Amino acid sequence: MNEIYLNACSHGLPSADTVARMRAHLDLELELGPLAALQAVADELSDVRTRAEHLISASPGTVGLAATTFSSWLSIVARLPIAGKRLLVAPHEWGENIAALRVLADNAGGTVETLPELNLSAPDLAAWSACIDEDVAAVFTPYISSVAGLRYPVEAIGALPRPENTLVIVDGAQALGQTPIDVSQMGCDVLVATCRKWLRGPRGTAVLWIADPDRHGFSIKEVEPFDANIALRLGLGAAIKEATLQSVEKIEHRVQSLARHAHALALQDDVMPLGEAPPISGACSVYVPSQRRERLQNALNEAGIHIKWPDAGQDEPASETGKADHAIMRISPHVYNSTDDIDAVFDLLRAS
Repeated sequence: MNEIYLNACSHGLPSADTVARMRAHLDLELELGPLAALQAVADELSDVRTRAEHLISASPGTVGLAATTFSSWLSIVARLPIAGKRLLVAPHEWGENIAALRVLADNAGGTVETLPELNLSAPDLAAWSACIDEDVAAVFTPYISSVAGLRYPVEAIGALPRPENTLVIVDGAQALGQTPIDVSQMGCDVLVATCRKWLRGPRGTAVLWIADPDRHGFSIKEVEPFDANIALRLGLGAAIKEATLQSVEKIEHRVQSLARHAHALALQDDVMPLGEAPPISGACSVYVPSQRRERLQNALNEAGIHIKWPDAGQDEPASETGKADHAIMRISPHVYNSTDDIDAVFDLLRAS
């Protein structure tokens, strides 16, 4: 049975070249030992960082490498002066981030507030701007949301008037690798992103970017972890090289076309998609009546089809994404998928 993998939002499938590069380094560690093997690839490791900088159009010295989005995000947030301050979160901010902010704010006498919902088809940020004043330590927003693949206007958010010490911190986990990112044009202060999703890097790899380390009072060296899995970082270099050769613009066009195919099928079959407009990312999520979920999942298992059932209450607790008596089925294809793969999902959805 041929497996059909439609879960790039969770973990994009690494290419054969990426896996081969990791395997080769592990073989080198067996042969030479980890320290000698590390010395042998020092130049290549430096090149990985340079590739990451070029991928997001960052200046040299502003990009760090980490293991996960959350670990790099937390390392930065822990350095914010939040005592007595307000922390503003977008409605679709990742749930793990919000939970950590609440703990940090409670301990420091700060508060966490959810910003007003936006019409992301035609966002008006006036209500957001009205929330930002001298007592706001940071504004937190995703670049692309997790559950439904909604794109936030990060450039416009970065351009909002704000006090000098108020940071805009962007979670780019669902953006890196599937949409071109130019941090020099974002107007934001921090970007963090895992590399295992749309970039198709190894699990346990992430990047972080700080616009102006001197002004913010912490440098990449301070927030980047000292320890690292060298095989994973070399695999990351291979993944970035591959995405660059393919061009992220072409990847974006391909995954959006597949997601829009899924969206069209959902409307054709009278299945309610999340969001009215066709997807502008590589994800298409639909509401499925809860009583049909188990039957449909069993059929997907038998067919070897992998999708995801996000838990909106956990993943995006500040949003209004959930729908009573319905589960959310997310289809997130990548360049290795075809319209036939998506058709197979909807064939089972009709039959379940």
